[in-house]
Amino acid sequence: MTSTALIHPSRAALAPPQRRCLQQPCRAEQQQAGSGAAPTSRRTALLLLPAAAAAVAAAASVPRPAAATEEVALDTAAEAVGPALDVATWPMVVDRTFSFSYPKGMKEILDLTFAAPPRPRAGQDQVTENPLKAEVRSADGQQKINVVVSQAASFKRTFLQVTDIAQLGDPKAVARLLLPAGATVLSVSAATVAQPPKNTGTVLGVIERDPVTYYTYEVVLPDAERTHIALTAAAQLGRIYVMGAQAPDARWAEVGAGLTESARSFRLRYKY
Repeated sequence: MTSTALIHPSRAALAPPQRRCLQQPCRAEQQQAGSGAAPTSRRTALLLLPAAAAAVAAAASVPRPAAATEEVALDTAAEAVGPALDVATWPMVVDRTFSFSYPKGMKEILDLTFAAPPRPRAGQDQVTENPLKAEVRSADGQQKINVVVSQAASFKRTFLQVTDIAQLGDPKAVARLLLPAGATVLSVSAATVAQPPKNTGTVLGVIERDPVTYYTYEVVLPDAERTHIALTAAAQLGRIYVMGAQAPDARWAEVGAGLTESARSFRLRYKY
C-alpha cells in the first residue's frame, strides 16, 4: 500500500475500541518525484512508502522529533454495513508466515525489489531485510494491499520477545505506535483467534498453542489524497505484521467493503 511508517507513542485521545470478533478467517507506492510536495515523514514512510521502510527501521533508535507528539484522533461514527462478499472464492496470497484473501480483479506483484533497502556499501556486512513481504494492486494502481514486517523492538522495547500484539498494549496503545500522527481512526476492533494444537511427534505429544490477537483499524491518512486504509496488525516471534488495504478516500464508498474484508482475512501462519 502506499505503505506508511508507524509512529511512536503520542498523546492520542482515543475512545474505547469496539471489540468484535472477525468473521473471516482472516504494498507500495514509489517515491514521488520531486514535485515540490511536502516531504513524507519517517512514520508515514512504512505505510505510504515501503521503499523507505528500511531507512525508517534504521532510524528507529534515533530520538523522535517533537512533531511526533501530534494526536491520533478517533472518530466513533458507526461503520456502514455493506452487502455480504463471497470472500471464500477470492484469490489468496499464502506466504510462509501469513496469508490473506484479496478481491477478484486485483493482481499480486511478485517482484518486490523496488521496496528493498539499499545494498550495503563496501566494508559493510549487514544486509537489511526487505520489509515489504507482499503486494497486490488493482489495474489502475489506486487500490493497493500490502504486508510490511518490522522488528517489534523498533516500536517498543520489551524485556521478552513479543509473541502477540496484545503484549504491546490494547488497541488504543498500539494505534499510537503504528499510526502516523494526524491520522483519523474511524473504527477499531480486536479479535482473538484460537490456534489448532500441534502434534510434536515426541514424548511431549500434542501441545496447545496460544491464541493469536489481531487488531484491525479503519484509518484516513492526512495526505493529499486522504488515503483510506483498512489495516490489520498482529505479531509473532518478535515481529510486527501490518497488513494494509488502501484506496483514495474519494473511492472508498465504491471499493472499501472489499478492501476491508481483505484486511479482516489476514492471518499469521505459525512455522513451528
